[in-house]
Amino acid sequence: MPEGDTVHRIARVLGAELPGRTLSEIELNDRGKVSELSGCTIESVEAVGKHLLVHISEDWTLRVHLGMHGSWLRKHVRERRPAGWTVVITVGEVAYVCRRSYRAELLRTSALRAHPRLARLGPDLLADSPDIAEVVRRVRLGGHAEREIGDVLLDQRVAAGIGNVYKSEVLFEVRVHPRAKVRELSDEELSRLFETAARLMRLNLLTSRRTTVPLRRRAEPSDRCLWVYGRAGKPCLDCGTPVERFAQGDMARSTYFCPHCQAQKT
Repeated sequence: MPEGDTVHRIARVLGAELPGRTLSEIELNDRGKVSELSGCTIESVEAVGKHLLVHISEDWTLRVHLGMHGSWLRKHVRERRPAGWTVVITVGEVAYVCRRSYRAELLRTSALRAHPRLARLGPDLLADSPDIAEVVRRVRLGGHAEREIGDVLLDQRVAAGIGNVYKSEVLFEVRVHPRAKVRELSDEELSRLFETAARLMRLNLLTSRRTTVPLRRRAEPSDRCLWVYGRAGKPCLDCGTPVERFAQGDMARSTYFCPHCQAQKT
């Protein structure tokens, strides 16, 4: 499941291979080949929250949001494209194929700041120095007080990068019940939640397998990589209580938690 760390990891790979190269061809599934960009130069690649931005000369940027199931593949130009492809960037004999993304579109670089999806993003938690104080300020804005914190953590207008896996893992590490209302949490607790999210995502930037449980807590390196996510009915790694799961928010996203370690305040 792509989250902020996944997108930043992809940006590092593409950012090492594409800048300075001449674009042979770019094709979008819903638009076809964009012939006017052939011969342009790829200038840079960056991640902003869950958005991947490929900056191209002549004032163009490709924005890709992977959504729940998107991924990137590197293939030879003569290889068959995978089912569900959404965008193909061809450089010489190499095709960079994105498949099953939620959105892929070409935008004018000069208009990025006004883009409705990008303009409202909160601070990127994987920035060099994420502005946690600004994140807490956004949480405290009117309208959030009665929201459940598990839902707020996924709100990209508050902080960019957290997805469903980190939501559950962060709440467990900070020992906060996912149904706790924002008004019930102190500024210190809110800061700890987002600082923990930033730390966990940064730890996973260099690995393809997401982990949150330290090696010293695992019987084997590949064992029990996550505290609670995907572990409904299994014993909590700290107290042994069975982990529970419920659907949360308007999109009914799965939330996992330990009812003992994350007991609700009374």
